[in-house]
Amino acid sequence: MPETFIIDCLTHISKKPDNVIGWGPKFLAEDLLSRMDTSRMVLGEPTHIEKAVVFPALGNTVPTSTLSFEEQHSYVLESVRKYPDRLIGGIVIHARLWSKGVNATIRSMVKDDGFRMLYIHPSLHKYWLPIKTPSEGEGSKQMLYPLFETAQELDIPIIIHTGEQPYSVPATVDYVAGEFSKVKIIIAHLGTQGEMFTVEALLVASRNPNVYVETSFAMPHMLIEAVHTIGPKRVIFGSNCPPLEPTQQLLNVEEALTLEPPIGMSLSYEDTRKVMGLNLAGILKL
Repeated sequence: MPETFIIDCLTHISKKPDNVIGWGPKFLAEDLLSRMDTSRMVLGEPTHIEKAVVFPALGNTVPTSTLSFEEQHSYVLESVRKYPDRLIGGIVIHARLWSKGVNATIRSMVKDDGFRMLYIHPSLHKYWLPIKTPSEGEGSKQMLYPLFETAQELDIPIIIHTGEQPYSVPATVDYVAGEFSKVKIIIAHLGTQGEMFTVEALLVASRNPNVYVETSFAMPHMLIEAVHTIGPKRVIFGSNCPPLEPTQQLLNVEEALTLEPPIGMSLSYEDTRKVMGLNLAGILKL
């Protein structure tokens, strides 16, 4: 393992243009790898992004998509098989379309093809996570609990999109994180997307030791707050490429963690390495 081992927790690739949610042009595995391979100085060492978790383009997973679950993930599967040392398969689950057939396919993708993470997007697929009040949460429980049970059985993490109302407020992660305390849950974007719910995301993580936060879109001062609040072992680097560019996202994280106060927090070399990749390597059992 390289001295500075960097893994990108959140990327997307697609063979076809994603016009459903406006991301436009296709973005191939080779496009991602070219950005991962851009040499950069990180922690004073020339390095690059060693591995990335890759998910299909989100627009291909919306209810209006004509693609089957298998078709949505076919290019990711092809790419993971082509670049097994660099790309790690990730699965986007449209919880409203969950079925026993999809469950069986997911198990095969994990056991046979090394897929290691599930991704749910409440805003895009338009549902709430389960909450404690029975009358409000029963439908969501029936829809989502089988997914979390599968993640628990397979021992793989779930990353959850957060950052806007009404469906993706980080507070909604709290109840399900408690119900499935053995499932590692990653709050994407540190609660920041169309709106900023970073403090809420950190409150949920501080209450649930199985909850981690991912860094894309996060403001530097909130990255510092994240490390202060939950410690460096539960903060995970991710770029959300595309649309964000990995080099810039990596620079944002490095500067926030390593520059001297009041700009940064002078985090130690070893703890910064945890955020950059070692934490995720442990979760994914790399």
